[in-house]
Order: sequence, then C-alpha cells, then structure tokens
Amino acid sequence: MGHETKVNEQNGSPKAASKGLAGDVSEFAHDVLTLAELQAQLFAADVQNCSQRIVVPGAALLAGAALGLACFPVALVGLALLIVQVFETTPAAAFLIVAAMGAVTSALVCLVSSLRMRKRLAVLARSKQELVRNLRWIKKVLERTRITRKKHSLDNFWRTVT
Repeated sequence: MGHETKVNEQNGSPKAASKGLAGDVSEFAHDVLTLAELQAQLFAADVQNCSQRIVVPGAALLAGAALGLACFPVALVGLALLIVQVFETTPAAAFLIVAAMGAVTSALVCLVSSLRMRKRLAVLARSKQELVRNLRWIKKVLERTRITRKKHSLDNFWRTVT
C-alpha cells in the first residue's frame, strides 16, 4: 500500500553502525579473553611459586600436629605420674596440670607454623591485585561504551524527530 512506511531491517540504525558495534564487541571480547588467559597464567605461576614456598612450613605444621596427637599422650601420662611422686599431689591434679601444659605447647607449635605459612601464601596477593585491576578496566570500558552508545542513540533520536 502506498501510505505504509517500509520498515528497515536494521531497526532504524544504519548498516555501518551495526558493523561498528559488532567490531567493538569483537575487540572487547578479544581483550577480555586475552586478559583472562594472562590472569590464568599469572595464577598458575603464583600457585607454583607458592607451592615451592609452602613445603617447609606445611611439613612443620603437620609435624607439630602429629607431635600433639601421637607423642604427647604418652609423655603427659609419664609427666603426670612423676608430678604425683615428686610433689605428692593427687593423680587428678597432676593429670590436669600436665594436660594444660601439653595443650599450650601444641597450640604454640601450631601458631608459629600457621603464621609462617601465611607469609608464604602472601605470594598469591599478586594474582588477586591483577584480577581486581582487570575487572576495573572491564567495568570502565563497559561504562564508556554505554555512555557512548547512549550519546549516539540520543543523537539519532533527535535527527529522526527533526
């Protein structure tokens, strides 16, 4: 019919704009994938570095825990019996004193080992910082693109109204 308006398949936007948008999205996706690949490589390097640094403190932590679980009961019973003989206390009091001493010793060994392990795990902070920087960059690019698109859509709106 003669008075009907033909609808453009581009939904009102010129062909060049859709190609530009596709190119922008393609470039952005490529950049994001490159960043993700680099982030994964950095994380792998940090994990490898961390695993090399954590062996000794990890072994010390395990040894401290094993010592607390395996050796202390026998030694603590012997110490409690010695306290009963030397100080002529009741067996119950001697066993409580020795149990408290064993708990404090085990806690100190585990505390020192865990503090050293934390220092060794700090190497992963580099990956975290880089991830935060990459996410900020992505947000910035998306925000800039959104503002640019909004501006262009307003320009196109005013051109069609006038």
